[in-house]
Amino acid sequence: MGQNSLSKKLSHRLPMHWVTVGAILLGLAAFWGSTYNSYSLFMTPIQESLQVTRAEIVLGITVRGVGDILGTYLCSLLLRYIPVMRLIRLNLLFLVASMVSLSFVQTLTQYYIVIFIQATLLCIGGYIPLSIVIHNWFRKRSSFAIGIAFTGSGLGGTIYNWLGGIWIPAFGWRYTMLLFALITLAVSFLTLFLIVRPTPSEFGLKPYGATENAQENEEQLRTEGVEVKDAVRTASFWVFILAIFLMSLANDTLFSNLPPHLIDVGYQLSEAAKISSAVMVFLTIAKPLMGYLYDVLGLKITSILSSLFTMVGLFSAIMISNKVFAIPLAVCTGIGLAFSSVAFSILVRSMYGPKNYAKFSSYLQMTYGISSIVAPVIVSFIYNETHSYVFAFWMLLIFTIIAAVVFFFVLPKRGQSPY
Repeated sequence: MGQNSLSKKLSHRLPMHWVTVGAILLGLAAFWGSTYNSYSLFMTPIQESLQVTRAEIVLGITVRGVGDILGTYLCSLLLRYIPVMRLIRLNLLFLVASMVSLSFVQTLTQYYIVIFIQATLLCIGGYIPLSIVIHNWFRKRSSFAIGIAFTGSGLGGTIYNWLGGIWIPAFGWRYTMLLFALITLAVSFLTLFLIVRPTPSEFGLKPYGATENAQENEEQLRTEGVEVKDAVRTASFWVFILAIFLMSLANDTLFSNLPPHLIDVGYQLSEAAKISSAVMVFLTIAKPLMGYLYDVLGLKITSILSSLFTMVGLFSAIMISNKVFAIPLAVCTGIGLAFSSVAFSILVRSMYGPKNYAKFSSYLQMTYGISSIVAPVIVSFIYNETHSYVFAFWMLLIFTIIAAVVFFFVLPKRGQSPY
């Protein structure tokens, strides 16, 4: 009764469509920033605490990658049986419990188990279900809304890394993790529990941009879409998946290996850190920008533009010994990175419809997860052979060109998307 009363008051006083976007942004900042985007901050303190080697701690990245793939699969499965907001909220409680558990680990095996569970939970309650909620709230400008909401992950990473930099030296990593868990629980409760609803109808509203008879067509809209069994039989689907894999490989490898590459070619650690921070700034700006471009320019042009930014970022990384390339490196790498977080949900909804949205989204997210496992293996091998990242970046530049060509032939033009 109290929640219904609050819903009515909010709907009369506030633009709830955009309040929902803002609440998702803050919720995502809370749980994604405290875990995924601040993970690297804890690696060295945990390594020293558990008295293990760097290689053993770094192996945790692969463990998380496997958890990502499992979580993405489970997400599409669970959404068949559990309402979307209930899944998000239950998942958040388990995620906070995993953060508390991580603060108590004493062995490497315990560490692997907890971060595997944590990665799985992040994918179950992360981008896929949150994008479903946004699509429920928006008939028009949904891509822009997703772009704004998903800036939360970068914002959260910035805040938690800043807090961690202060708290870990002062209190130790275990108490810092407990504080992160407390903040995550508090912010998530205020946003994803109290404010966000699965559909605007719970506030007596219609989706943003919906027509007068939208309520009558709601059920019909949810049943529209391509069957998974039909899509996977087509060559175009698997070529599209290949392009997603190549783009994910290029973007993540460039970002993950940028600081050591800069140091290898002669930059100071402080200079490398500034360029990496600039990349994060442009990534944050690029998410709503990319969402807006998908609304205005369509799937084909925006995806090709994204791949072009990644190409320029890779070429700038190759040429970075000349400092004039520092600015295009930061700008284009940041904008290119936005593709992996913003584009997937937009591409799936527009190409395959809402009916099997979670299933198709899981294919793209699993492809991303596989790329995150494969990338370190490929790059480590190339680096060990050449003692440089340059050859790997040239290879990734070719991969990105291939992805752009696929986008040109496979993606529909503006106004020609099936859904």
